[in-house]
Amino acid sequence: MTRKMRREMGREMIKNINRIIVLTIINIAFSFAIIGCNSKEDITKEAGHDDHDEHKGEINGEVALTQEQINLMGIEFSGIEARNINGYIAVNGELMMNQDNESKVGSIIPGRVKRIYVKEGSFVRAGQTLAVIENPDLINVQVDYINAKNKFDFAKQEYDRHQKLSSDNIGSKKNLAEIESNYKSAMANYKTLEEKLKGYKISKNRLENIYTDSVADLQKSYSISAPISGNVVSRMITIGQYVEPSMDMFHIVNTNSLFADLSIYEKDLKFVRTGQKVFIKSGSNPGRSYEGKVSFVNKVFDDVNRSVKVRVTVNNSTQELYPFMFVTAKIYVTDESVRSVPVSAIETEGENKYVFVKTDEKKMIENHSEHGEEDGHSDEEHKEEMGIVFKKVIVKTGISDDQFTEIYPVTEIKAGEEVVSKGTFYLKSELKKEELGGHEH
Repeated sequence: MTRKMRREMGREMIKNINRIIVLTIINIAFSFAIIGCNSKEDITKEAGHDDHDEHKGEINGEVALTQEQINLMGIEFSGIEARNINGYIAVNGELMMNQDNESKVGSIIPGRVKRIYVKEGSFVRAGQTLAVIENPDLINVQVDYINAKNKFDFAKQEYDRHQKLSSDNIGSKKNLAEIESNYKSAMANYKTLEEKLKGYKISKNRLENIYTDSVADLQKSYSISAPISGNVVSRMITIGQYVEPSMDMFHIVNTNSLFADLSIYEKDLKFVRTGQKVFIKSGSNPGRSYEGKVSFVNKVFDDVNRSVKVRVTVNNSTQELYPFMFVTAKIYVTDESVRSVPVSAIETEGENKYVFVKTDEKKMIENHSEHGEEDGHSDEEHKEEMGIVFKKVIVKTGISDDQFTEIYPVTEIKAGEEVVSKGTFYLKSELKKEELGGHEH
């Protein structure tokens, strides 16, 4: 290799090293610039200048389209008008037991369990015997009743006899008064024990001939009966167990009707009243609706959830619904003139609902189009056109039917403005392009 060639190679190596140093310096400077921009953005947000705050009531700003684009996309509009909607309020809730169809069953006297006739899960009818308990005190009550009845019969005879003598001016009025007092005392004691027998489910007829009928005997047991028809969901006793009147022995529920406790927001309260028809759906059978009626509107406002509880009585004769299920419901309301838009105009993004409002504002749109290639290169033409501005505005919804939905805009919508009722998909696509920084038309 000649000296000249070596010198040329050395110069080329120095040039490459210089290029690497320059590129390294540029990259470091660019990195510091990015960090500076991010820091500035963070400081701006901390100072309360978040861009989102500037568009309160809007989500992600606006988009503009030319009339040609509107026609090409088939976009249609509808006015925000007062319409009579025979619609419904869509709400959520939870199924609860109907307390009128639930019973905790026990004994009114203490005793030892002699027999049990039902198990958990058994269906029982009102009046059916569930269990029998024994208590020797039952015999004492019956003996006391028999003695009280005998005393009452004797006191009555004496009172009737002396009353007849007094009417004939025979006998002392003082004796009559004393006999009358004894008679009334005997009657009170007799009636008290008679009611006690009824409470213990002992027929007094079986005691009428207790002294002459050798077959008659005193009742030694007490029957526990079902007060309602339903299913035994729990049994808390066993044979031989001693029970007190304070104990629950059985738990019976009837789920032919249930309560649905629904949460109604403040803005919808004016539409809800007792007697309104309601249709309930559960996650276990979403294709099936269950009819009910509003039976109670709570008078206490829940300031945590900002709602009021409304209770609905639901027909569950099919036994397909269970207490404590979560449900969705539609409360049907009468005709109301409300500010509304077509159902197709409502879009959802996360927890927000919004509409695209057609405004009176105009905006220049820069279209990019490419023309024929020449020498392998294409010519890009920049063309500006005037476009109509559409704003994405958050709304809250109220009553609805199959065509229209009541809206409560978060920000004021000017009188005469329209919303996009058909073609919202294209507007969403245009917004996505702007978010990604590529405004291509």
